[in-house]
Amino acid sequence: MKQLAFLVASTAAALLIAGCATTPSPPPLGEQEIVALVKSGATPAQVIDELRRTHTVLMLQGSDFARLAQEGVPKEVLDYLHQQMIAEIRWRDSALYDPYGPFYGGPGLGIGFGFGRWR
Repeated sequence: MKQLAFLVASTAAALLIAGCATTPSPPPLGEQEIVALVKSGATPAQVIDELRRTHTVLMLQGSDFARLAQEGVPKEVLDYLHQQMIAEIRWRDSALYDPYGPFYGGPGLGIGFGFGRWR
């Protein structure tokens, strides 16, 4: 009976440890990798799928978008990169200025639901 309990406990511990293991995510694509992917004949949908799979967010300037367009990157891909960049900036901004979420009324106010927020 003790052996069975030990076997069950050790199996549960092994499953718990294995469940915590994660696979590393692929590295994000760079600008030149995106251009190479486009020049290899990938459709805009395939490029966007690869950008999603690799969680690529590039902080680009207007001149970078113009250069990528000159190198043949389709408008759909450029629009996707721009949308992801804006979403990342908004996420960083919300994490910086709203650390407690939308329902925190401030220190000691206790009002909640976003009321009483003075900035």
